[in-house]
Amino acid sequence: MGWIPYVIAWLAAALFWTLASAVGAGRSPLETLPYGLLAMGSAAVMGVGVWRLTGRVMWGWRSARFYAAHLLALVVYSAIYATSWMWLDLLSGRVAAALVTFRTSTVLIWNLMMGSWLYLVVAGLSYAVRAQRRIRTQDAAAAEARLLAQQAQLAALRAQINPHFLFNALHSVGALVTSDPVLADRALERLGDLLRYVLGAEDEVPFGREWRFTQDYLAFEQLRLGDRLSVDEQVDEAALTVLVPPLILQPLVENAVRHGIADRPEGGRVALGARLDGARLLLSVTDDGKGDGGTNGGGLRLGMGSVRRRLEALYGDRATLIVHKTASGFSVTVGLPLRQADDEGSTA
Repeated sequence: MGWIPYVIAWLAAALFWTLASAVGAGRSPLETLPYGLLAMGSAAVMGVGVWRLTGRVMWGWRSARFYAAHLLALVVYSAIYATSWMWLDLLSGRVAAALVTFRTSTVLIWNLMMGSWLYLVVAGLSYAVRAQRRIRTQDAAAAEARLLAQQAQLAALRAQINPHFLFNALHSVGALVTSDPVLADRALERLGDLLRYVLGAEDEVPFGREWRFTQDYLAFEQLRLGDRLSVDEQVDEAALTVLVPPLILQPLVENAVRHGIADRPEGGRVALGARLDGARLLLSVTDDGKGDGGTNGGGLRLGMGSVRRRLEALYGDRATLIVHKTASGFSVTVGLPLRQADDEGSTA
């Protein structure tokens, strides 16, 4: 409960009580001010008790305890409020005068009704505030649970991608060991550079780093495939500073090389593109390979499937992955929400 707004609200109520009483009794506001402060001050102090009571007695229409607790509290609250104006006489020693005034008071019933109304308002607002707080707490807990689940999912996907990448890379090196040991040695050196990125990448990296890694990966594959693998690149400079998840482009390139080109004696071409399109970064990978796009019985292989699942976990429906067959091969286009490296955590 916000105590400053609470005090201000009751002071405003005391001022209104003072002015209304002054007009009704034909007295000056200065004369009725002490009574207004007593009446609303006592209501405010008891309101703190009502707030605590609503924390102990949960809201429940069918609970006998709920009705009994609040009925007793309402009686006490309204009785103290209705007799608060006697306190000045009692404190000043005018006990007899206070009792006479109490017996002859024409506003006692009104004050009891007003005290009951104030109690119901304070109790109702207290329950409303507590309910709102519970909803916010539940929403925050649910959001935290979703975040933890998302992080666990992404960690599992990265744990899946890393050995997959290593297995394929070692397979490429193994193919060179018997045919060209010198190239195999060079491939192992380049593999070390690739693994440093794979194992040490952060949750987000500038696309420039992912792009350099992808180029290094293609150079690694060219050690094995030689002239059978040709690469076309079209990358906007502005795209290099956009933040992306690591290993978001390379699996698509690997998919194109291994399932579209590597098994063809004549080889093929892989075209890579990266450009800004409004508030999105578009990445494209196109090959002119044998035309199965890395599918197996209609299902996407690990590289393509992992990219799709990571996009769903990170961006929901704000990211897209579109695969379509071209005249000779397959094309994959990824659309990501634009997020610059200098945005300090804000998403464009």
